[in-house]
Amino acid sequence: MNESHLQFYQRWQTLAQPYFQWQFEQFLPYLGQRVADLGCGLGNFVELLNNREFYIGLDSDQEMITAISEKYKQRKNMVFLKEDISRKEVYDYLRSQAVDTIFCVNVLEHLADDRLALNHMVEALPAGGKICLLVPAHRSLFGSLDKLDGHYRRYAKRGFREILSTLPVEVEKLYYFNLAGALGWFFKSRVMRQYFQADENFTLMNKLVPLLRILEGWIHPPLGLSLVAVLRKR
Repeated sequence: MNESHLQFYQRWQTLAQPYFQWQFEQFLPYLGQRVADLGCGLGNFVELLNNREFYIGLDSDQEMITAISEKYKQRKNMVFLKEDISRKEVYDYLRSQAVDTIFCVNVLEHLADDRLALNHMVEALPAGGKICLLVPAHRSLFGSLDKLDGHYRRYAKRGFREILSTLPVEVEKLYYFNLAGALGWFFKSRVMRQYFQADENFTLMNKLVPLLRILEGWIHPPLGLSLVAVLRKR
């Protein structure tokens, strides 16, 4: 399938809304009123955050920021900026805007220096501020689909906890998420070695979400496509 980066994310956003909703539910109890959405892309979570006092979306892709800025230009509580979220100046700005929550879903794996970015996130927040993270899990799952999406890495739970232990934060939640997705990713990315995301990947996951929401609401699985982490700054 020959499509641009922007076209892929437009297709993904259209097809994966139930999955985005399920991801978002993992963080809903922890979100404050002044939220920074790092790596906001085309706004997968904007409609779910539009009732906040202040929302700022940042992304390094100018096409995406242009598109989302135009779409939400009437929203007075929303700001969108084209920025490299590894830069310290970005977090100085977030601190000046009294941001109390950093929301960062499937972004850290795209950064060469993820530890530097995490340090900056913590520095940007007041005491008690929250960092809501979702990252790809299990190094053994790293394959063609990770390379397609520009991932540097996937994360082991123990290793990620060790990284977080170096920060002045309390880890309120850290668990695997989406068992079925992990099995599908292994098959598509490691066995079949696909270098495209077929529509069927999204539609199948959407059909499974209602059942997975119930099952993983009862008990967190021993492995998953992603790791969910909620941090509170000391």
